[in-house]
Amino acid sequence: MEVLEFQKLCSSVVKKIDKKYSLSRDEQFNISQLVEELGELAKEVNREKLRGKKAEKKDLEDEFADVLLQLLNLAEMFGVNLEKSVKDKINKLEERHNLKF
Repeated sequence: MEVLEFQKLCSSVVKKIDKKYSLSRDEQFNISQLVEELGELAKEVNREKLRGKKAEKKDLEDEFADVLLQLLNLAEMFGVNLEKSVKDKINKLEERHNLKF
């Protein structure tokens, strides 16, 4: 599956959940959800420091997935092809920092 196809699939999942719960999602709501999910990921990453317990891999996977779902949905809302955007950015970074990937 190509990244753009995956982006569209993730957006579709979010839209179906929103429809199920009669949520009206706009860009502002989506960015708030993304920040919320980043907070939950940060909590898992910091679990050992905060609670003295190592983060469970499954919990980390779930939180990373939540962040990615919200990020890809937001990109779709703005019509941004993340695959192209990231490739373009990598090219700029290669030039700016004289790197070769």
